[in-house]
Amino acid sequence: MMVSPRNPLRTYQFRVRVQSFSQGRAGDGYVAGVRTVSGLRTQIAPYEVWEGGNNLHRYANPNKITWEPITLEQGIALDDTLESWSQVVLAFAATGVVDSTRPVKREVVIDVWDENAYPQGPPTQSTSAGLPSPQPTKLAPYERSTPLYRSYRIFNAWISKYQALPKLDSMTSEVAILSVELMHEGWTRVDVTS
Repeated sequence: MMVSPRNPLRTYQFRVRVQSFSQGRAGDGYVAGVRTVSGLRTQIAPYEVWEGGNNLHRYANPNKITWEPITLEQGIALDDTLESWSQVVLAFAATGVVDSTRPVKREVVIDVWDENAYPQGPPTQSTSAGLPSPQPTKLAPYERSTPLYRSYRIFNAWISKYQALPKLDSMTSEVAILSVELMHEGWTRVDVTS
């Protein structure tokens, strides 16, 4: 990675892709209107061993890994991808039947851009099978020259919490936000540099 005087990354230049939902309103495989993403964390519990006859020292080794749920918030009127996915999960929970054309567990990719990271132009971008390739030329006009900087792939994600509407209040003018929580089986950073 080339270091530039304008690092670190800004937190507002990101987009989310979901496997098998490539026909969203964004038109390029991305879920439109995702406002925030949080919870991309792991926690590794220690396995402690005490040596016999030595009460002053213990050995600690990494043990069980916990992948925290990921929360996505989205403006309600923009795209129904997350709502459609939650309906698939609800149908599976109610019937136990998986529709092969609408899988419950999906791969999710979070792409992060940084317009100042690569002054010579964007790096070569790689994609995985089943996910649409990121195409910066199809983004909104203000993002066209912004290169893809990092990607994070979330494995076997499914919606465990779904909030269809926020608190409604006629005395405010806040944007209506849909919220989902994704359980998953781990995530990894995908190298997008050449």
